[in-house]
Amino acid sequence: MSGSQRLALRSLLNTTGPAVSRSPWPIRTLLSRALLLQGARPALGKKPPLKASRHLLSVQQSLFSTSSRLLEEAGQEIHPPKWRAPTEKELQQRPVLVVGAGNIGRRVALVWASNKRPVTIYDISTDALRSATEYITDSLPAYCAARGTQPGAVRTTTDLRTATATSGDSATATPEEQQQQHASVATRGPWLAIECLPESLPLKTSVLALLERSLPGDCVLASNSSSLTTAEMAAEGPLGRPDRLLNTHYLIPPRNRMVKLMSSGATAPAIFSFLATQMRRVGLAPVIVPSGVQSRGFVFDRVWAACKRETLAVLAEGVAQPADIDALFRDFFGAEKGPCECMDEVGLDTVARVEQHHLERTPGLGPEPERALRWLRENYVDRGKLGEKTGDGLFSEAERARLSEERERARQQGVEEKAGT
Repeated sequence: MSGSQRLALRSLLNTTGPAVSRSPWPIRTLLSRALLLQGARPALGKKPPLKASRHLLSVQQSLFSTSSRLLEEAGQEIHPPKWRAPTEKELQQRPVLVVGAGNIGRRVALVWASNKRPVTIYDISTDALRSATEYITDSLPAYCAARGTQPGAVRTTTDLRTATATSGDSATATPEEQQQQHASVATRGPWLAIECLPESLPLKTSVLALLERSLPGDCVLASNSSSLTTAEMAAEGPLGRPDRLLNTHYLIPPRNRMVKLMSSGATAPAIFSFLATQMRRVGLAPVIVPSGVQSRGFVFDRVWAACKRETLAVLAEGVAQPADIDALFRDFFGAEKGPCECMDEVGLDTVARVEQHHLERTPGLGPEPERALRWLRENYVDRGKLGEKTGDGLFSEAERARLSEERERARQQGVEEKAGT
């Protein structure tokens, strides 16, 4: 690598440097700039090829490992510092950082803010942050009232440097109030960072590497991925501290309280008991995958993957319509929602990405899942019909509204019947 290339990448990857403080670079831009160093420019609006992503990761690895190599050459062994749990006072002051203000990220942020805990949400999209603020403003008081707790401060930022070093900007504060907060509040880095990004191994690995270099050394790094393990991420990218990295996969909080925890293969054991305790304090119910076990999809998601796969196959073959499948599912299991409505809730683009990962990593599934995935993309994803996030999906927006009204009527009827007994 030439001196000019090294200098350019140093400014690109140093989250505390002036380049990032001026502009919060999205990962796609990071990958595009890595391409420019090779003399190639990706087409506008298109994702960079995986080769470019891997090039950036390899360059990051080269830069990040320089000090380690020098120590090794000097004959010194490298031992990561022992992880230390934050004190109760630190938990009240230091925020939980949620990276990604999408459908799941905002819900994760809401839960963590439900027990007087400060939370920072980082996203490059002001629209996503605005939507997340509206959702949390509408939903957090009710969640706290149901649990008998008090909400914490929820702040948002589009600047990664701010997100990793401070509590961010209040989601409801005026510009003048934000300036006062910045002047009076000491810098306190997050004690927990949770990435809630699309299911892309290069994307997640790149972002976690940036977070690792920017956050305090005792900050726990968690991935919300449902189909990618942090062991894969640690092996794929320039992550130097897998001892503080783990999977924490949420379903759809706050409705679903279960969270699965799984090691990166090197996660400090003390993190599991500490994090599980903190999760219970905000109303979550953690399930820990045993030490030494790596399970893609963890526990429930392996079962759910089979259900999704067969549901999509039934739809692709024209055996039944979404309404029929969900009605049968609700009737048999007594469930509130069926698999088609659940997939609309998650997002059909996310479903497609996860199914693609399963196909790539689980040989022997046969041709049916591939045909079902192709059907999903051609009929829904490629047409912008992604479910709740766009309006129509497997169910139309009107159909989902009708199902929601029916559930509400059933709940009200149940309340009245219970009151009359």
